[in-house]
Amino acid sequence: MAIRQRVRKALSSKEEFKKAIQTNEHGTYFNEDLLPSPPSHRSWTALHFFAYYLTMTFSPSSYNLGATLISIGLKWWHGIIAAIIGSAILSVVVILNSRGAARYHVGFPVYVRAAAGVAGSKLFVVVRASVAIIYFATQTYYGGRITACLLRAIFASHWDNIPNHLPASAGITSANLLAFFIFWIVQLPFCFVHPTVIRHLFVAKSVLSTAAFLGVFGWAVHANGGSLGNFQLSKTVTPLEGKALIWPMLQAINSVMAALCPILINQPDISRYATRPSQATWSQAIGILISKVLVMFISCATTSAGMSLFGTAYWNMWDLYNAILTTYWGPAARAGIAFASIGVMLSIVATNIGSNSLPVGADISGLWPKYINIVRGQVFCAVLAPLLVPWKIIASATTFLTFLGSYTVFLMPICGTMIVDYWIVRRGNFHVPSLYTVAHGTPYAYWHGWNFRAVAAWVAGVAFTVHGIAGSLSPHSVNQNSKNMYKLGFLLSLAMGSFVYYILCLIFPPPIYPESANAPDASDPDRMKFEHMAESEGFLPGENYDDIKGVLVTEVMDGEVLPTTVQVRGDEKGFDSKEYATDKLSV
Repeated sequence: MAIRQRVRKALSSKEEFKKAIQTNEHGTYFNEDLLPSPPSHRSWTALHFFAYYLTMTFSPSSYNLGATLISIGLKWWHGIIAAIIGSAILSVVVILNSRGAARYHVGFPVYVRAAAGVAGSKLFVVVRASVAIIYFATQTYYGGRITACLLRAIFASHWDNIPNHLPASAGITSANLLAFFIFWIVQLPFCFVHPTVIRHLFVAKSVLSTAAFLGVFGWAVHANGGSLGNFQLSKTVTPLEGKALIWPMLQAINSVMAALCPILINQPDISRYATRPSQATWSQAIGILISKVLVMFISCATTSAGMSLFGTAYWNMWDLYNAILTTYWGPAARAGIAFASIGVMLSIVATNIGSNSLPVGADISGLWPKYINIVRGQVFCAVLAPLLVPWKIIASATTFLTFLGSYTVFLMPICGTMIVDYWIVRRGNFHVPSLYTVAHGTPYAYWHGWNFRAVAAWVAGVAFTVHGIAGSLSPHSVNQNSKNMYKLGFLLSLAMGSFVYYILCLIFPPPIYPESANAPDASDPDRMKFEHMAESEGFLPGENYDDIKGVLVTEVMDGEVLPTTVQVRGDEKGFDSKEYATDKLSV
């Protein structure tokens, strides 16, 4: 009943639009999901953030990453070193891109407006949404392959004997296509859950899915006589040594970081719900470092032990599970694979919701706030997934590695721009009401709502490395320097975007505060004090929450629209959070 009510409420535009705020800008720049999260929604603790990153890393895509590294001539311990270095860099970026949202409690579509402009931010929103939809589709394909293992363990020959009516060029069999849609159906109800509630899924998943990964790892080692194997994970690729290791190793570090690239730019979407800013930073950084290294070791060790058992390196989890079923067929193997498959399926659902579906929901809400909220956007993302034929994207290790690197080039300049804007240009000072308007005199209006400093920085960051994609697909299409730059796509695109934005802001300083009588002037010693505005959560003295909305927030109770007082006060004593306690959950 509860799920049915949520579905009906999410799709019932008539009831939702009774909440419409009667201003000219409502439906253009904000809805309830785009406004700052009230204290009642700030329920994510350090445990939830730690579990979130453990959830994102313990997934088939991270597990399969070892295969792509071995395929380019690296040894297993090279992958461990790459995971340690990459995780350390990722941890720094996570901290830098989480702080602002945890202080001002706004998601990515609004947070990025400070750097890109209220209107210009839509360019970055479209870029991020496009990447997240593609990745949602590929993760759903992974889920379908694991679902096929579960169904085979349950139905045995009845599943194996499903006839294939698809040609080889389709890239998928009829049985696997059926499993894909079964997983898609299982996953769909989670798209109707608001992010303030979904945090519990990450905690449950971090326990169950980790147990599934470790369970199969433990079985493989035990079946191999207690040995991890000799870690000779490829019979066809000659391991690289000496100077030949340099660029493949750099490529490995880049790939480790690229695997979590979408989550880095998504930070504001979850950090906005932090109980305290510190809980959204260090807990995530620790989660990345521990889980990334651990999953890399588990994947390599499990594959090595499995190679001793089967004579083949099974990097795809579904290939390994099917090999276990075929070789050790019986009640114990079937039950073990069934439970492991369920754990991995839960892992994929949590990964998809947290790192793909939620960002798409927020982004589409930012594009069309009058019609779309976060939940509707999440459902829209799920509907698009089958149309992208994700089984084509991950057809080979080379294609997968190229896919990981290519979207990094488009996302990391945005991330760099956001970091520089918050930490250096504005010194942590956002004026929250100005994030929802392009009125003259507001700092994020820029030129018709566009900050061309940010646009130029993004173009520079992309152009600096994007040419190397051609070299990954066709080795002779570009020179070696271009290929090497692409192997460092994560760091180079991040650095170039950050550098260009910083230089442009030095030459053409952007406005920090609105042209208001309450705004601090140049003589105010606290004007550029770090996070001076965070003390009042982005409001100047005398301002209140009505300055965003124009009128009071409304709530629907028993079909009647009722006013709800929401007062935010910034005065000489600081922000009084007790007066800002209205629950605005709109699912």
